[in-house]
Amino acid sequence: MAKRGTWRARLARRQAQAAQTGQVIVKTPVLIRWAQAATWFMLAAVLAGARLFDGCAPFGLALVGAAGSGLNAGMALLGAGFGYLSLMGLVDALRYVSACILTFSVAFAFYDVPLYKRPWTMPVAAAAMNACTGFIYRSRQGWRAQDVIWFITEVILTAAAAYAFRFALADRSDRGERSGRPGTLLLAAAVLICLARLQPVRGISLGGVLTAAAVLLCAWQTGATTAAAVGVGFGLAVDLAGGGQMMHAVTFAAAGLASGLARSRRRLRPAAVFSAVCLAVPLWRWEGGSALAPLYEGMAGAAIFLLVPAPFLRGIGAYLSPPRPKQTDERVAGYVRERLEGAAASFRALCDALRPAFQRAPRQRNDDAVIFDRAADRVCRTCALRGTCWERDYVTTFNALNDATRAMVDRGRGETGDFPSYFSSRCIRFPAFLTAVNEELTALLCRRQYDNRIRDSRRALCAQYGHLSDILGAAAMELGQELTPDPARERRVRQHLAVLGVEGDASVYYDGDHRLRVQLDGAAARRLDSEEETAAVAELLGAPLSRQRESGGRLLLVQKEPYMVVAGAAARRKDGETVSGDAGAWFKRPDGKLYVLLCDGMGCGTAAHRESGLAVRLLEQFLRAGVETVKALTILNSALALRGEDEGGFTTVDLLELDLFTGEGRICKFGAAPTYLKQRGAIRRITGTTLPAGISEQGEDRPDCASVRLEAGDCVLMVSDGVCGTGEDDWLQAKLSAFDGTSPRELAREVIDADPEGGSDDRTALVICLARREK
Repeated sequence: MAKRGTWRARLARRQAQAAQTGQVIVKTPVLIRWAQAATWFMLAAVLAGARLFDGCAPFGLALVGAAGSGLNAGMALLGAGFGYLSLMGLVDALRYVSACILTFSVAFAFYDVPLYKRPWTMPVAAAAMNACTGFIYRSRQGWRAQDVIWFITEVILTAAAAYAFRFALADRSDRGERSGRPGTLLLAAAVLICLARLQPVRGISLGGVLTAAAVLLCAWQTGATTAAAVGVGFGLAVDLAGGGQMMHAVTFAAAGLASGLARSRRRLRPAAVFSAVCLAVPLWRWEGGSALAPLYEGMAGAAIFLLVPAPFLRGIGAYLSPPRPKQTDERVAGYVRERLEGAAASFRALCDALRPAFQRAPRQRNDDAVIFDRAADRVCRTCALRGTCWERDYVTTFNALNDATRAMVDRGRGETGDFPSYFSSRCIRFPAFLTAVNEELTALLCRRQYDNRIRDSRRALCAQYGHLSDILGAAAMELGQELTPDPARERRVRQHLAVLGVEGDASVYYDGDHRLRVQLDGAAARRLDSEEETAAVAELLGAPLSRQRESGGRLLLVQKEPYMVVAGAAARRKDGETVSGDAGAWFKRPDGKLYVLLCDGMGCGTAAHRESGLAVRLLEQFLRAGVETVKALTILNSALALRGEDEGGFTTVDLLELDLFTGEGRICKFGAAPTYLKQRGAIRRITGTTLPAGISEQGEDRPDCASVRLEAGDCVLMVSDGVCGTGEDDWLQAKLSAFDGTSPRELAREVIDADPEGGSDDRTALVICLARREK
């Protein structure tokens, strides 16, 4: 009611302004709407004058049947009545006027019945009304065999023309699966039948001239086949109107075929060929008189074709081209889904094939015995006691080295005390041997570390293949989700469009998350693309809606979230630093999910700022792309672990995911500081035990996640570890408990200003308060 009151108040102000200034204020949509109505009036009046064989004139009635029940239909009824009464005798005109009135009455009375939405309903109704009035009219004159044939033909032609006109005059986006091209051609043929009776010059009809120009245009734009077909159809229409001997059909079909074969980028050559054929055909059958009409009309049509600007002709050709049917979109979606499923299966198979190879034990080249073999090869090769130590007393030497191995490997360096005294005292080169052993031990440890890093990198790469497979599989599943229609709400929207006098397509359905969506195409999309109309549809359906414009002139009304968020943030860098090592972001996806991110890079300053900013950017891109939250965090952890192999470094991650439709969400952490929830006056502290992202050995650790369910008035406080550090947080919980929810930014500033750590680290606080959205 408030919206209607606002509209009425605005209208009253406009009327008062018009009364004071004497100006007439007319909105552009009103002008366009009445211009369309005038077009329907004139077209109906012209079609009413198109008569065939025994004076039949079904095309004006067919247009009334195709118009529906809105303003355009009323104007078509008036135009058809005007045309019949002006161009026919009174008795004949009353027959068709009566049929038009009855057809319009059927559409107006049953516009909200489901059967009315069928494409054949109104064409059949128009044919039935024509049959009823025509039967009464012809019964007075008696029935001959020829009369019966003409009567049946007229009834069938009425239904076919009404069906074709409906799609020819609809918006291209409203034609659905059926192309409007045949209907456009039939409509043009009906107009030409009427114009064929107009002869500006004796023996030359306006319909024949326009037919020649149309055939030549088709030959230039589409080729010989279409031009020949159009020549036959349009030429036949002109011949039927004139009662001739089919000279127009033969001449224009042959001329269209020849000019289509000779078409080029320039218009002169096809026009010349068209004129030559129009000259040749009548000469082959010389009868003089009316037989030469196609010749003169062909020459005049070629002249018009050459004089009209080329961009205008190309625009007409593009308009007549058939639109892409909706099945194409469905086939494309199915094709993309199959490709995604195939790619997901391929990456999953690759992951399964690589995983066993990456988990094998290291090769024996890194065995501990290699240390002493290589040290002996360097030191003992030229020693005088080599035969004694390594041949005669080999067992004693082996036991001594075996006893020293465990202590050496555990310490990472060998010492004299690790070896038995009988071995160290007997060896005449023991200091050199110990030095060589330590060098080989260091090399062995480096090789082991390298092998472990290679193995971890391979496992992380294999895990990335698995994550990619899961993402592709989820995308394929999303493409395969079926939409749930809502017939009751869709009927309300269609009734609303009928009251507005708008002919357009409307679909009401629920998406995979059971969110209400209203899809509008064509004239309906343009008519409802305003705040007032969107509010009216929302009130009609009982759900708040927001507008989203899509490509192709489509308008999508999406159900609004019942909850909204009021957020506040405050940050302060560490004393002596130029930038903060903390980074954060919040955003909302189109599906109504809110994400709040807070990352803290290792250390402070520029390096920490770079690491945390990178983590926020990557995570935001993953989440905006629709990747599941835990999967996105796991991928981020793996990527940062691979990136930090050489440079080192890690980043804490604190993430809040909240569904603004239900209030359900979760808090996920990678080594982040505690998060505090205030729900109905009680404070809840959420912590995690995982390491920061990028610090785990394999980067495959999953984050700590805690489920939450918030209601209006609940608050969430997210802080970096510089706010409390390792100290007590009772003061922080006390501030949150005393918060009244009026200013989240003020609470965040108070938390930062408290500073119990004395400015020893970067500090950031984010406060998120949930509230009910105002309707």
